[in-house]
Amino acid sequence: MVISNFDKDGNISRKFQYLFTGKKFNLDTDFLIYKDKGEIQSDGSDTSYGKDGAIERTFVYKENKIVSQIYYYPNGQKQTMIPGIYSLNGEYKIWYSNGQLSFSGYYKDNLKDGDFEQFDESGASVKKGVYKEGKLILGEKVIAEINYTEPDMPAKYALGEVDFDQYLTKKALSPDAPRMAFSQKVFYLYIDFDKTGKMTDFKNTTTTYDNEEESIKYLLKDCPAYSPALVEGIPVQSQQRMALLISKSAVMLRQEERVYMEVEEMPEFPGGSLVLRNLLYSNLQYPQDAARSKIQGRVFVNFVIDKEGRVSRASVSRGVHPSLDAEACRVVMSLPNWKPGRILGKPVSVIYTVPVNFMLQ
Repeated sequence: MVISNFDKDGNISRKFQYLFTGKKFNLDTDFLIYKDKGEIQSDGSDTSYGKDGAIERTFVYKENKIVSQIYYYPNGQKQTMIPGIYSLNGEYKIWYSNGQLSFSGYYKDNLKDGDFEQFDESGASVKKGVYKEGKLILGEKVIAEINYTEPDMPAKYALGEVDFDQYLTKKALSPDAPRMAFSQKVFYLYIDFDKTGKMTDFKNTTTTYDNEEESIKYLLKDCPAYSPALVEGIPVQSQQRMALLISKSAVMLRQEERVYMEVEEMPEFPGGSLVLRNLLYSNLQYPQDAARSKIQGRVFVNFVIDKEGRVSRASVSRGVHPSLDAEACRVVMSLPNWKPGRILGKPVSVIYTVPVNFMLQ
């Protein structure tokens, strides 16, 4: 069974393949009912397309589990093929934008196991190495040129967190700093580091207002370099999730525990998706100002379900109106505990997204 999504202009945005195991499929039945019964499984390709119709990525599923991830360059050439998502099993490949292979190797149970090779853009071999159960047994270390989210050793400030906090605090209190008109707020960031440990970019996942984004950019611009992240003892590019706490008297930057986008066992709401949707709408209070202005629409809320199943860090990924956005976050934060997500049987923190519909009668 294939289900396709289209944008408002009629262009395809996503195409899913499912395996239906029930006795009869009825188009009038809510799709979530079949999913809650376990009668529909992701089985086959799940492909996302850009606005120009080009393929952006394809996940290949087998019985609800991702067995391969394929990402593409804007020109349509393959960029990366990853054998799995939680535990790597199979061939891992990376290509240059010209279609030439850049890296290849084999993994077994998340460990390097077999021949690994790195190439330059002309196709010439640069490095070769043979690994057994994660250990190099012949040749050179072969490291993929990617942005690592789980390096062997994350990037760290050599003089320690307290020293770096003092640097940020002094910078925040300097005459040139933008006015920081908040008593205390935590911003959750993804910060990129290059091979030298220098911060190169960041993405803020917390809803910001007024000059808050400007303040974050000012604080993180031209910061002293960290010690770079390491993989097999080699410096690599990395991305780390960090929490930036700004108050009137101090600034602190702390590394955060990894939050996964998708895991082997996704978090489950007690009673299933339909119960979740009904609970959201039954607790929704339509903001009066938005109702008077006849504003309606769908707000998409991101939030984290931690290892204990608790809901936290609600933020708007796509909003409609400040009052509707705030109410959508409020109702999501009022949800009871979930069954947490798991990887290889261990509970982990997972980011989740739900749409909250506001419709006037």
